[in-house]
Amino acid sequence: MKRRSATKAMALTLATVMSMGLLAGCGNDETGESGSSEQSSNNEQSSEESSEESQGGGETASMDKNDPEITAAGNGLNLPELDTLSITVRTANWGTDSTGTRIQQLWQERMEAYLGCKLDITWDIQPSFKDLQDQENVWLGANDFNDVNTTSIGTSLAEYGEEGVILNIADYSDYLVYYPEYMAGSPGGEDYAKNEDGSMYYFIDGFYNPDNITGAQSFATVAYRFDILKDNDWTPATNVDEFKELCANIKAKIDDGSIDADYVIMDGTYDMIRGFAGIFHTWESEYYNGSEWVYGPIEDNFRDMLRYLNELWEGGYIDPEYATTDWNMHLEKATTGKAVICASFWSGSVSAFNTALKDVEGNTMEWGLAYLPDGPDGTAWKWGSRLPGKSLSTTNKRMGIFIDAETEHPEHIVAMIDFQYSDQMVQLLNWGIEGEHYNVVDGEKTYIDDIMNAESVPTKAAEYGLMCSSVCRSGIPFVPLDYNAMMLTSTNSIDPWWSEANGYYEGNYWNETSVIGGADSMAPADQPPVVYLTPEEQQMRAQLNQGGVCYKNVLTWANDFIEGKKDIDNDADWEEYVNSVKSKTEQDFDSILTMLNENTVK
Repeated sequence: MKRRSATKAMALTLATVMSMGLLAGCGNDETGESGSSEQSSNNEQSSEESSEESQGGGETASMDKNDPEITAAGNGLNLPELDTLSITVRTANWGTDSTGTRIQQLWQERMEAYLGCKLDITWDIQPSFKDLQDQENVWLGANDFNDVNTTSIGTSLAEYGEEGVILNIADYSDYLVYYPEYMAGSPGGEDYAKNEDGSMYYFIDGFYNPDNITGAQSFATVAYRFDILKDNDWTPATNVDEFKELCANIKAKIDDGSIDADYVIMDGTYDMIRGFAGIFHTWESEYYNGSEWVYGPIEDNFRDMLRYLNELWEGGYIDPEYATTDWNMHLEKATTGKAVICASFWSGSVSAFNTALKDVEGNTMEWGLAYLPDGPDGTAWKWGSRLPGKSLSTTNKRMGIFIDAETEHPEHIVAMIDFQYSDQMVQLLNWGIEGEHYNVVDGEKTYIDDIMNAESVPTKAAEYGLMCSSVCRSGIPFVPLDYNAMMLTSTNSIDPWWSEANGYYEGNYWNETSVIGGADSMAPADQPPVVYLTPEEQQMRAQLNQGGVCYKNVLTWANDFIEGKKDIDNDADWEEYVNSVKSKTEQDFDSILTMLNENTVK
């Protein structure tokens, strides 16, 4: 790193030395923040032990590129000779500091073995990821980079790369062994990770889905009071007609006092339209519909959804506070029997409801989940479906790692970040070492009892430095997250569920939304083609994003249509709405969609 002031560098070095001193004073033999080379003899022993464990008792393994003993040289990389790679790394604390953890120590050992040199890292760790995000644009504007930098604005780095201040990774493609496999598994393949001219200015966050479970995180289910459904011999709805009928049945029993609730449907902390959009095969922003880019809120399907919601409103099923409910209100309504159904919420909400209800004396309420009911066009789309195998993130493409163009040893750094996409590094950072962090039971990995029996599984996993916890990120973030590890440590991994095939049972959100939804539930927007846009064109597109200049207007009109203040069946009202939405963009609205489609790589 060459643009950071000597004062900053000295401060970081001093902090590192102090950190090492504290660790030594505590009798801790784990590697400190700078990765002191004093541990080299112990590192070699630990690496050998780790290799034996990974090979299953020391059996001879084939020397493929993911063999635990493989090196950069063994992969055919001709790195310049170097004794010590001294670099600065800017990243964040996600809740638990990874430095000094067992996994971070093992990461350094294996990285040194792979690169064939010592690592001397000065860590510039921001107090939180939000702190890092708040300062990123300031740092970029001042050309204030570390050698290696965690970023949340990767899609905005091209202009800085074109100015020559951020390293073009494509110029060092000869040092990429593992990253290309994640590129190939992404929508659009290699193009997904590159700019139109072939340049590549950051490593995109990856995801490893070994069992091809294409589940989604939110907006894939409806939550029901299972205790009420069971008491009345009802089941969750499988299509929109059944849903409306179920609402009518519940409302009748609320009215006659048989069910103690105020309303049938309450909203979550998200807008009502978000919970129903996938049912009607549309969305609340611009999205790829399988053949072209469109703006969901002006589609006929969106109008059909609003018409359906208006029918639910007219039936008296929807809580009048649906548009103003925050999380605290949402939790209070769910745990005091105010409503029976919720269709627009975060996946962890049901777990939070039932956890809160455990402390209620004499509680008989139970919230559970069922997949979204089928809409007029068939299986409801879920949003944010995971891709199978290895892929780069489609939900958080902005997250990743970039490198200072003036770093002294770009070949080593590119090879180092690339190695984090190897099977052995993904396994290490997500699972740790067999027998030490996880065991294999009936062919399935499970974490040790100390982790799985902890009051908070993610917190305990984080203490070891396991990144599956999501509150600790060892290595240099971002390293690909392992789907199975993530599910196992999820705080809301098991909830009450219902499906036609299984009836009432317990299941995992990610798994059930994949199995029940099936292939038809994957929204085409989750696998969009590559679109090459200039920074100015990206700003144009942002106007059509969720939260863009059009969205507030969409939401206001949508609520008016739902509540009957505007007539959804009146073409004049609908045309006025469409024109109002289109008027909010700085450029001609239709030209923005044309731009997206013209710049799409088919």
